[in-house]
Amino acid sequence: MTFQTRINQYLPIGVEGDFASDNPVSTWLAGEGALVAGDDGVTVGRFAWVDEDNLTASNTGTGVPQGFVSREGQALITDWMGNASMLIPAGMAVDLKTRGDFIVKTTTAATIGQKIFASLTDGTISTGAAGATIAGSVETIFTVGSAGAANEIIKMGTWGNSYA
Repeated sequence: MTFQTRINQYLPIGVEGDFASDNPVSTWLAGEGALVAGDDGVTVGRFAWVDEDNLTASNTGTGVPQGFVSREGQALITDWMGNASMLIPAGMAVDLKTRGDFIVKTTTAATIGQKIFASLTDGTISTGAAGATIAGSVETIFTVGSAGAANEIIKMGTWGNSYA
């Protein structure tokens, strides 16, 4: 059992990868027994790409990611005496969401209506104007649903901009 290490003055809106609304959610179509984490595992709360055989997922890739890794209790704590993990180990099932509203951590300041960009190297999230060029990232179909500073938790979604 771990000891409490901090007290929040205000409750956070959620944890990375959580659902941000009750709006519909769409999932990447993979075959039976397909779509497992690749050799490096897959981190929850980030974007992921699927290999050409539609069998494994990874937080690195080229082009637009196939989906977002939502938080559904699939990450495992594998570090000795670890108290939390967001990593889905290699070979474990991965469920990618192609549409929906989610809680994410942004690496940049976010304002409502901006587009969400996915890092090609680790699937992390940044924000920018539609059509902008962000080095090492690609624009997704998701938009910012709540404002926040860099490295804060925000909402993103595909069903509109009225999440605040």
